[in-house]
Amino acid sequence: MDAGRARFGWLDHLARAGGRYQRTQGDLMAAGVTYFAFLALFPVLLLVASVIGLVIAGDELLQRELYTAIRETFPGALGRRLVEQLSGAIDSAGVVGLIGLGGFLYAGLRTMDKLRVGMERIWKGRVDEPEFLRDNVQDVVALVALGAVGVASLGLTGVVTQASSRVLDFLDLADEPGYGVLTWLLGIGLAMIGDVVVFLWLLRVVPGVDHPLRRLLPGALFGAGGFEVLKVVGGYYLSMISDSVTASAFGGAVGVLVWINLVARFSFFTAAWTATGLEAEETSEPSPRPDGDEQPAGDPAAASR
Repeated sequence: MDAGRARFGWLDHLARAGGRYQRTQGDLMAAGVTYFAFLALFPVLLLVASVIGLVIAGDELLQRELYTAIRETFPGALGRRLVEQLSGAIDSAGVVGLIGLGGFLYAGLRTMDKLRVGMERIWKGRVDEPEFLRDNVQDVVALVALGAVGVASLGLTGVVTQASSRVLDFLDLADEPGYGVLTWLLGIGLAMIGDVVVFLWLLRVVPGVDHPLRRLLPGALFGAGGFEVLKVVGGYYLSMISDSVTASAFGGAVGVLVWINLVARFSFFTAAWTATGLEAEETSEPSPRPDGDEQPAGDPAAASR
């Protein structure tokens, strides 16, 4: 292993990043992020149900069509029970929305708090002194920014992918070999742009470090690439269990929980990888001359002094 690290710089970099990750208890910090991030999914579902309820509440025709579809899909007592539950949810959509918003703010802020503390430990080896007002304001801004960037990235990827597919259909090229892969790669590339922005924010703003963005860009690219791999693996897993009702019910929740944990672990490892890389660069840089005159090596003028 030592011989491999001495020969391959990238392997040594990964090993040093892994050591930093272990010393700062990255797995433990990722577990905290996972718990509150998974908990935040439930109030998000309440918010979605509330929005749907508010939209349906003003359209009786849409309500009747939805109720009819439910009765046809679930005949008998089960269908009637589902219609009653949905009708009650529509009537109380406002209350459900407030509960969902409160739960999301609590779980979301706790998620950002755990993420910030973990990033501070990895970058600085310690946690900054807590300040209730400053920390909560910072976490609210971070939560809103992360949500906005995530939604914008997903929306841009979806719009461009759909537009590309329609253009290919219009040109009668949709069935040609290679164009489907091209559209998929285009979507991945656009998603990577959003991921890079998110990881730049994770690496600089969340831990409160002052490194220039250009020096953090390699770490952001490393994180964005790994995150896309995790998304592809997660999508493949969901497609595997989608054909089974039982697997979807239990495997879906477990799969989401495991996926969130993997993303949290990889995010902290990316921070460790970036931090160790910057430290190696600073160590390898030549120290300035005492008089401030940094003469290049091999300069004849320097040799004659």
